[in-house]
Amino acid sequence: MAHFDYTFGVEIECFLPEDSVNKAALADAISRRLGQRNACQVQVYAHTVPTNWKIITDGSLGNYERGIEVVSPILRNQEGLDQVAIVCRALSDFGCTVNKKCGLHVHVGVGNASLKFWKDIVSLYSIFEPVLDKMMPPSRRASQNTYCRTMTTARMQDIQSASTFRTLSSVATPGSRYHKVNMQAYLRYRTIEFRQHSGTTDATKACNWILICLKMVHLAKHETFNYASFNGNAPRNTARPGTKNHLVVEMLLRPQGVTSHEALQATGWTSISIPETVRPYGINFTSQKTGRITRYFAVRSTTAQVTIDSFATLINLNDDERTYMHNRTNDLAGQVAWAA
Repeated sequence: MAHFDYTFGVEIECFLPEDSVNKAALADAISRRLGQRNACQVQVYAHTVPTNWKIITDGSLGNYERGIEVVSPILRNQEGLDQVAIVCRALSDFGCTVNKKCGLHVHVGVGNASLKFWKDIVSLYSIFEPVLDKMMPPSRRASQNTYCRTMTTARMQDIQSASTFRTLSSVATPGSRYHKVNMQAYLRYRTIEFRQHSGTTDATKACNWILICLKMVHLAKHETFNYASFNGNAPRNTARPGTKNHLVVEMLLRPQGVTSHEALQATGWTSISIPETVRPYGINFTSQKTGRITRYFAVRSTTAQVTIDSFATLINLNDDERTYMHNRTNDLAGQVAWAA
């Protein structure tokens, strides 16, 4: 199985049960399940690759007593996937829980990855993000979560014309590692990190997502992803050139998007509604609020080709994995509130 040519690792964010803040007891429980003494240890927070499973605190969860991150060592093959399943079951049996603050992060080792690989994986994720969003709870879709922002803001022509990793990173994931695909992990660990999945201690969810990530990487590593064959290209600015509406749409199409304040400064207008300004031109958009400031981003429109089945075929999911994607999507269809 070619997707197991790559090493991988996971970070499982969760909460200890309310009646226990004993991280050492959880570490012992995991070690017993893995059948090896000290297979899991409590450690201080550090950006180091562990040689065994470790439990650390996670400040993003807002609770330094109960909020934890369970981090794997470098894993390989089916045996590594089996370890993830064992640890997930140990967490569930111990009483660990998740909420919408939690995530499941997957690192995949990519070695000396080429620029072609990065362009392909960014394009792949960008085009099929609407499909992947539907198998995630609402809090992990579009740019609803500060820690896993959308990959759809970059124009495809800017992705394809990038001449260096640094340029591509600034276009696809501007200014932050907190995107659904974290390119910055490559600089530190020689991995690509997938950050979109919601927190879970469910072994089926975790293992299926790892397989999807591995197969996306394998496609980008060994095939040429023909992004042009999909009708998921970035929207075009159809406003009349030279007009202020055209200027606002151009700002919306930038990787960094646009705020009302930025648009007012550029146009000289005294007031503006970004949604009302861009809607006549058929551009879908998303927004992200930071404090009192709302930033708007153009998004790629979904087409008939961008489906679960076209994605599953493209990355070579087997029947069980394809069925999982359909079932997960159906389970979350129509949700407006968070679910694990």
